Amino acid sequence: MVDPVAAEDGPSRKYSWLDGIMIKIDNLSPVSNWSIWKVSYSLRTVNEDAYDPHIISIGPLHKGKHQLLSMEVHKLYYMRSLLQRTPDLHETLKSSAEAIKEFEEMVRACYAEPIEMSSSELAEILLVDGCFMLELFIRYSKVDLRVQDDPLFYSSWIILTLQRDLALLENQIPFFVLERLYSQVVESSTIGQSLPSLPELALGFFKSVLYINDENFRIIRRPYPHLLDLIHNCYLPPAFSGRSNIGEWVSTQPATSLNEAGIVFRKGTTRNLFDLRFRNGALEIPPLLIHDSTVSLFQNLIAYEQLSRGTAQYITSYFALMSRLVYDRRDAELLESKGIIKNDMSGWKDVSVLFNDMCRQVVVQDFYYAEVCQDLNSNFRTRWALYKATLRKTYFRSPWTILSVMAACMLLSLAVIQTVYTVLSYYPKY
Repeated sequence: MVDPVAAEDGPSRKYSWLDGIMIKIDNLSPVSNWSIWKVSYSLRTVNEDAYDPHIISIGPLHKGKHQLLSMEVHKLYYMRSLLQRTPDLHETLKSSAEAIKEFEEMVRACYAEPIEMSSSELAEILLVDGCFMLELFIRYSKVDLRVQDDPLFYSSWIILTLQRDLALLENQIPFFVLERLYSQVVESSTIGQSLPSLPELALGFFKSVLYINDENFRIIRRPYPHLLDLIHNCYLPPAFSGRSNIGEWVSTQPATSLNEAGIVFRKGTTRNLFDLRFRNGALEIPPLLIHDSTVSLFQNLIAYEQLSRGTAQYITSYFALMSRLVYDRRDAELLESKGIIKNDMSGWKDVSVLFNDMCRQVVVQDFYYAEVCQDLNSNFRTRWALYKATLRKTYFRSPWTILSVMAACMLLSLAVIQTVYTVLSYYPKY
């Protein structure tokens, strides 16, 4: 009797199971090309909502989710509006589709996760999403181009949510796709000559969320992997352009402890959020407005810094330092009283929880505030030592002064006890 298992694994099928492995190996993209990742499980356990889109999917990673389907029709309306400004809508659509198809291998190589879609499905997503984003940026920039009764501009919360969703790490498409569509569709349209460059147009859409002034909208001529990387570049302080300030992680004392030691906290006047300075016994911190979109934006920027090789970790460094300074509610209240933190979060009374959660499960490899923390710690130790020395000199300089202090403490304790008994004896006993 022939063993069916042996027959299945006969000479002709002995290594057939390896075919599937070989296909998977052949389809792997180079690790060096990855720029779009799924956020790790460890980061998601802290605040999963920060990484998921609320109303729109961009790219393949969240495509088809039920709660995001209502935006699909709006994408098509926006796409049609963009193409209608070109000399020939159908010809432009055809040529754009062909151009997107040529990018397939490059696009797949950008995603750390294999894209389980056909060439046509992936090309359709890139074409529709890319055209939608360009039209959205254009309408946001030029009010006169907005269509009457455009539902996306009915209320500010929709635009705010779109700004949030388009800055998610998992909600990105390669920037070179947008660049190709911009040059092929937008620049050949009737309004092409009146628009700024694509990076400037895109950043204009995010400007109200970023709270960055015009001086910080520095467009460095280099390839941007995606929109989130473009946003990340805008936050780069001039002082961090070099690597001289980078060091290993250095912890420091909470804000209240530093304040008690005589270190002053001041609202910084520099125009960059991350430009912290410690000089003449004062720590200057530029004001930070915390709102609902802030948490999602910065957590995605931190996730990007954690996953992207060679990307400067200055946002991770900032929140790692702030999580030490704002250790509990008292620290948060101190910085709020100084105008350094403004809490505009609905449902968040204690922002110290936010700061501590921001860097949970995060590793700080390159710490950009090592020098600041070293100076803080040195100053703290010096001031605390002087404070204790002054205390000893004033109250404990001789045995008689020590006895006097002890006697005063004892008398104070007795006075408190007497007061308590007096109050208790006032109330009748039942």
